[in-house]
Amino acid sequence: GKGEPGRDAAEIVRDAVAVTVAEARLQEVRVELYSVGRLVSLNTPLLAAEIDARVVEVLVDEGEAVSLGQELLLLDTTALELSRYEAQAAIQQLTVNIANERRRVERYRDLKTRGVMPQERLDDAEAQLAVYQASMAAAQARLAIVEDRLGKARLVSPVNGMVERRHVSVGDFAKVGQPMLTLTDTEALRAELPFPETVGPQIRPGQLLRLESPVAPGLVVEASVDHIRPQVGSMSRALVVIADISNPGPWRPQATVEATALVERRSDAIVVPALSVVQRPAGDVVYLLQDGETPTVRQQLVEVGARQNGWIEIRSGIEAGAQVIADGAYY
Repeated sequence: GKGEPGRDAAEIVRDAVAVTVAEARLQEVRVELYSVGRLVSLNTPLLAAEIDARVVEVLVDEGEAVSLGQELLLLDTTALELSRYEAQAAIQQLTVNIANERRRVERYRDLKTRGVMPQERLDDAEAQLAVYQASMAAAQARLAIVEDRLGKARLVSPVNGMVERRHVSVGDFAKVGQPMLTLTDTEALRAELPFPETVGPQIRPGQLLRLESPVAPGLVVEASVDHIRPQVGSMSRALVVIADISNPGPWRPQATVEATALVERRSDAIVVPALSVVQRPAGDVVYLLQDGETPTVRQQLVEVGARQNGWIEIRSGIEAGAQVIADGAYY
C-alpha cells in the first residue's frame, strides 16, 4: 500500500487463479528421433564409349524413362562389319584347307602302313594340318573379338530409370572411355539421414524408420536402418544413417526426405499434459491439486522424459492418477 494510512497488509487478498485440472495417466510412450536428409539413387551409371566410332543415332533424350536392355545410342559399325566379313572368309578358307589336309593325312597314313610312304611326308602332312587348325582357332578368336566390338556399338541401358544427362550428339566421334549418357535408377533409392553424434548410442541397425518426402505429401513409407556410416561428418559432426528403399512411385533422387526413428517404446509410462510442466529455479515442476475447503496446490519437482503429441512423460516425482494443474500452471 506504499504507506497509505489505514492500509493493512492483512487486508490484501490474492485473487483466485482459474486453472484446468488434469490427471496423470499411463500411456505408451515412443521415444523418437527426427532427421531431415536426402534421397539418392543406388545406381547412377555413367555410360561411356567402349570403341572408337562415330555417333550415328541417339535414341533417347534427357528426362526420358528407359528400361533394362533398351537401346539408347548407336555407333557407326562400317569398319567392324568389314572386319567381320574378313574373319568369316578366313574361317571358310581354313575350313576347306583343314578338310583337305585331313584327307591327305588319312591317305598318307594308309600308304605308310603298307610301306610305300616315307615317314617324313606323313609328318609334314600332320604338321600342316596342325598349322591350319591353329590358324582356324586364331580366325575364330578374331571373329569373336569383332562380334564383341559390334555388340558394344549398341549402347543399352543396364537399369530401369531415366536419362539424367546426354553428353554427345549425332556426328560426334566417340573415343574409348568418353562419357555418352548418364542414367539414374529411380526405383532403387537410398535415404541418407544425418543424426547428431550425441544420439549415436540410441541408433542401431534394424530400427524402424518412417519416411516422408515433400515431393509426395501424405505418403509415408516404413523402412529400417540398414547401416550407419563409420565416420562422423567432419563439418556437421553428424552420424549418417542409411536406409535402402524401393521407390513408392512419385519419389525422386536428390529430393528431401524427413525421417522419424523409433529408438524405444515404453508401454506403461506416466504422462501429463505439456502445459502442466513448468520450469522453475529448482528445475522442472508440476503443481499438484490439494484437497480441502479452499483449493490449493503444491509444487512437485519431477524428472521429465519424452514429449509427444502434447504430452510429457514423467520419469519420477508423481504417480499415475495424481491431479495436476494443466492450463494455468504458469500463474
